[in-house]
Amino acid sequence: MSTIDDARGFFSRVRREQGLSPEEYVRGFQFGFIDDAPFDPSDALASILYRKRNSTAPRVVDRLSFRPEVVGIAGAGLMGVSIAASFLGAGVRVCLYDPFEPALTSARERLRAEYLTQRDRQGLALDDASDERAFVARRVDELTETTRSLDRLAELAVVVESIPEKLKLKTKFYGELAKRAAVPILLLTNTSSLRVSDLAEALPVEPDANASRTRFAAFHFFHPVARRNLVEIAPCFETSQKTIDQTAALGRTINKIPIVVGDGPGLLVNRLLQAYLNESLKALDGGVAPERLESICLAMGMEGSPLRIIDEIGVDVSIHAGLSFLKAFPDRTYRSSALERLLRDGKLGRKTKLGFYRYASTRSWVDDAELCYSEPSASTDYADRSDEQIASGILDSILEEAKRIVEDKIARTYREVDAGLVLALGFPASRGGACYWGAVLERLF
Repeated sequence: MSTIDDARGFFSRVRREQGLSPEEYVRGFQFGFIDDAPFDPSDALASILYRKRNSTAPRVVDRLSFRPEVVGIAGAGLMGVSIAASFLGAGVRVCLYDPFEPALTSARERLRAEYLTQRDRQGLALDDASDERAFVARRVDELTETTRSLDRLAELAVVVESIPEKLKLKTKFYGELAKRAAVPILLLTNTSSLRVSDLAEALPVEPDANASRTRFAAFHFFHPVARRNLVEIAPCFETSQKTIDQTAALGRTINKIPIVVGDGPGLLVNRLLQAYLNESLKALDGGVAPERLESICLAMGMEGSPLRIIDEIGVDVSIHAGLSFLKAFPDRTYRSSALERLLRDGKLGRKTKLGFYRYASTRSWVDDAELCYSEPSASTDYADRSDEQIASGILDSILEEAKRIVEDKIARTYREVDAGLVLALGFPASRGGACYWGAVLERLF
């Protein structure tokens, strides 16, 4: 049976046998995607469990207890601080490590701002704003330690690495941490574009080593962390089932939904994001006005429009990730002339207050963006297409990538793909995810 036949059968069962509406289908994601079947490293996937609405069967994450006293966060940048705030919200102490003093100097202030955002998002903020700020400041001071000492990090049982997406930087860090590891360390990487197996080569293969490949996995969060409920877990070949279970439980501890995916560039969600951005940038370079492109994508229901997403991530980071995808998937990765112009001009998005948009602050996703990109684009047939045709092209690009993801065994089912789209990329839950929507409309399946 072909992949398309599998998809058609899956969504037919969802619609006919289960009778689930798109909203009910999406609510089912809360049950999670991990059961207690043995982890098969040769398959590089954990099995998934699809549960009916009234199922009372215990979930493996309910039976696991894994709450470390302190979690080390390596890297005090945007994502490192956001991840740290998630642990603070769960009452878990964090040790924020960065070798660069300027990053640590501003870390507490940025951590307070992120923690405020996360509490507000969860409806936990106190009524009085001054009381809320005082509470957050006190909480951050009580639960946060900052350090430039790698030896201090090597004393902790859990370390989440969130340093720049460069293979040499990450592997150098792992090698140095492994030399100093004073206790067995669950080492997790927030990589978004690199293969977990490539990163793992810097670690000892022996399972009894304090920093070992058996206790190494991806633990990938999404920006902005306060608004994204999913966290991806991806193993290398040697990753143990215990590591997968502990990492999943850790995700649940901070109120995230863990999903186990196969190893590969971009894992699950960033491959979908790349498809979305790729087709959007083709349209932009092909003559579609930036304000029109953004409007079309928002009308599709996407929470984030493509040019705004790129600015918030960073133009330089987007290009760097794109180069990783270009190496892995040269046949379908687009090199945008618009991005290259912005990089050349030092317009990196939110971090420089200027990119496709102009910003009043460097705080992520604040409502202060003014679209200002007006560089000339090549004249192609994109400019003559209707809004519906442009939207259809973007959706079809996402659906085609979803098909490849399942074929490549990065995800076991289209349901997992939809979870990534809805919970991590902001695809409208009212449509059930792009795969569910596409199946209903018979667009792809």
